[in-house]
Amino acid sequence: MIAGLRDATVTLLYPNTCRVCGEFIESWRDGVACATCWQATETIWEEHTPCVKCGLPLPRLNTFPDPTERRCGRCQELVFTRARSCGPYEGALRESVLWLKSHEHLAPRLRQLLLTTFAALNQVQASESVIPVPLHPLRLKARGFNQAEVLARGISAATGLYLDTTSLIRVKASDLHRAGMDAIARARSVRDAFCVHAPRLIENRAVLLVDDVMTSGATAHEISQTLLSSGARAVSVLTLARAASHFN
Repeated sequence: MIAGLRDATVTLLYPNTCRVCGEFIESWRDGVACATCWQATETIWEEHTPCVKCGLPLPRLNTFPDPTERRCGRCQELVFTRARSCGPYEGALRESVLWLKSHEHLAPRLRQLLLTTFAALNQVQASESVIPVPLHPLRLKARGFNQAEVLARGISAATGLYLDTTSLIRVKASDLHRAGMDAIARARSVRDAFCVHAPRLIENRAVLLVDDVMTSGATAHEISQTLLSSGARAVSVLTLARAASHFN
């Protein structure tokens, strides 16, 4: 009976057909994509090595001495300590991120990906609190919830990490990032967009910043600067997905 109620509830939360290929979704745990499309998305990720600092996926090089120390050469100026993502902003993960923007629920497969990636990041840079990237109040009112907070709550609930949703606020309603925006335009759109409302909650803390997607790193960099200048000891970044042009 419990299983039946669970499956009925999941039917209301998720579509029956994969949002990537249109085939039937075999398991409710996979959310909005089928197992085949999830495997394809994971394969894309496995074919790359993350930049040791910003996590940008780089094509694998068999001749590189130590893949764990590869750097992209683009993130020297970014002030966060490290950033990692659960996978590419492609296929099953892209559709899951888009679904999350309008549905306040984290599929079990997404939750497991998030916690696995967090565990690996936390081994390198341990965090003491988790802060979701905030939405501007107008956008929050329009959407009804903050998808980054859904992710942060999932991490906090599973790990006991302190969830801080009050320290950081968004004071500038920047334009939505468009696919054609370059790194300079993205940085300009979030400049001075955030401030710290309760510095006592972040003073001398190692903070984990959580969002759904990372592209150029401009938002993560701007927030990290704000947190560090307000007393944070270190900032690491975790996102569900990482966008990169060479995936296409």
